[in-house]
Amino acid sequence: MPQISVIVPVYKVEAYLHECVDSILAQTFSDFELILVDDGSPDNCGKICDEYAAKDSRIRVIHQENQGQASARNAALDVAKGEFITFIDSDDLVSKVYLEKLLDAMQKDTDVTVCKFLYFKEDSELNLQNENRKVDFKSYDSESIAAAIFNGIVSAGPCAKLYRSGVIDSVRFPVGKIHEDVAFTPIVCYAARKTVCFDEKLYYYRQHPNSTTHSRFTAKRYDVIWTTDFCIRYFESKNALVIVKAAKKQRDYSLSTFAILAYRDKVKVPAEYRMSLTKALWRLRKMTDDNYFQYYLAQIHPKLPVLHAYWVKIKRILHITK
Repeated sequence: MPQISVIVPVYKVEAYLHECVDSILAQTFSDFELILVDDGSPDNCGKICDEYAAKDSRIRVIHQENQGQASARNAALDVAKGEFITFIDSDDLVSKVYLEKLLDAMQKDTDVTVCKFLYFKEDSELNLQNENRKVDFKSYDSESIAAAIFNGIVSAGPCAKLYRSGVIDSVRFPVGKIHEDVAFTPIVCYAARKTVCFDEKLYYYRQHPNSTTHSRFTAKRYDVIWTTDFCIRYFESKNALVIVKAAKKQRDYSLSTFAILAYRDKVKVPAEYRMSLTKALWRLRKMTDDNYFQYYLAQIHPKLPVLHAYWVKIKRILHITK
């Protein structure tokens, strides 16, 4: 039985798939299985996956009709054999010591270990880590790690993490949603006895200009509200009020920013998520610093940041604090 199951959902990444798989096969820790899930990719990804499997017995390939990343990850979870599980996206790369160091950080009472991301657009931006520097470790209990995820301290994404398979158990990603991570990672980490985070950048996250966060706003983005609400109900049932408070704050922030972006891009907002621009701006003024606030003002009208700057100046002159 392999010690680690590495799960990679694959869809329309022909240009990046070789780099991703090669970075996994180059790991210093070799006792792993690699599960490649071809999610009905219309390019040559399925063929590439099969070619790798023919060369390395550690690789298994699942072919399925296109159902989305959540379904692909779930299909792999259903057949994974490893004592530990990690997720890697098929357009990303990992350091050659990714598995080794995540496993080294796994103590007897630890169920999840987390490393940092290195964000890049071109391969030339990937810098070698200083292996001699001191690494900082931080431990979280079940409640504090879930709250840290909703507070933006720890990433909600499933990648750059190693999970003891028992904490995942029957938890699965909601199919048909984007931002499905939000309904998975906090719940799994909450089930962990202890989560250890360390600050080495071992997961290399490729940034695309046409990614969800960089493209035109669509109503589909409201899936993150659905997944957050799912978590709120779950943690309310556990009476984990600290987590519920953090999740509701994140929900308010998302609703406020989405209201402005939907106005900017003339997107019809689902009735249950509608919010006035006045309310959205009032919330963001309380929740963000001035730079972020001015950014969202500019999304409504390019002259609003100038008016805001004048108002701030007048308040300073008149010593108005509110």
